[in-house]
Amino acid sequence: MRLSQLLTLILAQTPLTVEVPEGEDIDLDSPDEPAEIPLTHEIYDIVAEACRKEGLTERGACAFAEFVVELVTACPTIYRDEMDAEMLHASFSIAAFGDPTLSISFAHLPTWDDLDEHLPAIQLGVAAAFEDAKLL
Repeated sequence: MRLSQLLTLILAQTPLTVEVPEGEDIDLDSPDEPAEIPLTHEIYDIVAEACRKEGLTERGACAFAEFVVELVTACPTIYRDEMDAEMLHASFSIAAFGDPTLSISFAHLPTWDDLDEHLPAIQLGVAAAFEDAKLL
């Protein structure tokens, strides 16, 4: 799966359109690869820019980008605001799993095939987190 495909899949229920620079649109052989490479800064920049273009405040764009980075890589970035991160993760978990304490990270999935099982819930959760990021 290419990075652009992954981001487009998980953001499918948001109005965001991501633009992955050609040199950064790499093939990801497994779900743990974004954490191993690492791609935290690239994913952060791509998602934050898409959020800004959609009209989110800088705080909202940064919080949502951070949320997506953690979802994909299980690694926080240096930009993390603890309160905003907790709010978006709780929104995601409630929408995706009906429980604010449950979560998922792609880095812990064995294969991309395992993503298919969770994708509808993940997309719902990501959309809920995006809606909350718009309030920041």
